Amino acid sequence: INNQVAAGCREAVLTGVEIGQYNDKGVRLKGLLERVLADTGITRLRLSSLQPDEINPELLRLWRDVRLCRHFHLSLQSGSDGVLSRMKRRYTVADYHRAVSLIREVVPDAAITTDIIVGFPGETEAEYQDSLSFCRQMEFARIHVFTYSLRKGTEAASMQQLPDKIKRQRSREMLALADESALRFRQRFTGRTLPVLWEKQDKGVWSGLTGSYIRVYTRTSEDLTGKLLPVKLVEIERDGVWGEIL
Repeated sequence: INNQVAAGCREAVLTGVEIGQYNDKGVRLKGLLERVLADTGITRLRLSSLQPDEINPELLRLWRDVRLCRHFHLSLQSGSDGVLSRMKRRYTVADYHRAVSLIREVVPDAAITTDIIVGFPGETEAEYQDSLSFCRQMEFARIHVFTYSLRKGTEAASMQQLPDKIKRQRSREMLALADESALRFRQRFTGRTLPVLWEKQDKGVWSGLTGSYIRVYTRTSEDLTGKLLPVKLVEIERDGVWGEIL
């Protein structure tokens, strides 16, 4: 990472399959984060997807360091225990709720993003409504919505498949909720000043991200590439917020 920092990198993302299960000669994820924060000059550090059972007070205490991004991606997949069981997920809706509550207690204003699958085989109307209701309750910063598609040879392929019409309808409803939830999250930060890491520009309009994964736009002729600057978030703009550099 230090080589990347020397080359101008300001943010690193720790990612991998089951990153929460990282174990290198006894060094687990918490220890890895501690080493990166202690031994590198990285300005911002972001984690990829975690599982609900990997969220605990000891891990979250590391977020006292402002370099750790206030952003947690916890894949939910469904807000119905019945569907989660058929998916063979190792957590329940209650487990997920406890993880989110703990994050919000220890890391206020954190963005919590998730993945949702609609139309999983056998998903009843009641199970779908449970999932929709739970997603609304969680007030996610962003929901990535996926419609189940059959993959031959999988166990799910042998289950009762839903008609495409129902899957499309549920996808539209969940996507509408995703838009509403993301908008409400961005509105919470309007008027506040947050550090923004500027990434790219298009026709004079620059875009970057806050640590809480809010897309911010501003217009300037200055080259902002890789700069981390305090920005006042002034109004909602497209999928993000329009900002004024201070």
